[in-house]
Amino acid sequence: MFVRIRRLRQGGRRIPDHQADLPEHEAVGDLRSAARSFELHQPLSNTGPTYVLHDARVVAVQAGVGGMLIRGFEEYRGCAVLQEWEVTPLDQVIGNDGLKRWNWSP
Repeated sequence: MFVRIRRLRQGGRRIPDHQADLPEHEAVGDLRSAARSFELHQPLSNTGPTYVLHDARVVAVQAGVGGMLIRGFEEYRGCAVLQEWEVTPLDQVIGNDGLKRWNWSP
């Protein structure tokens, strides 16, 4: 599933609201689940994951927009720390040629 994630924690600590919308806390990719973990891969590639949440669980599903809040653990400086992702599916837009495309832009 192609999604946009916003990482809500850094090093296990909550990112302050005034910094949460910075581009370094957001990523776009292909969300996959495997063995109680969620992995974000580069779109349309077979490379390894960009981000991984271990022992992850969907905490909330937002009505109407299809978004989710996922909570799990990530590796940070050799330790496992709490991480939360705010996940929203990518929209599709119709280009000038009439074809649908994924909206990769922020």
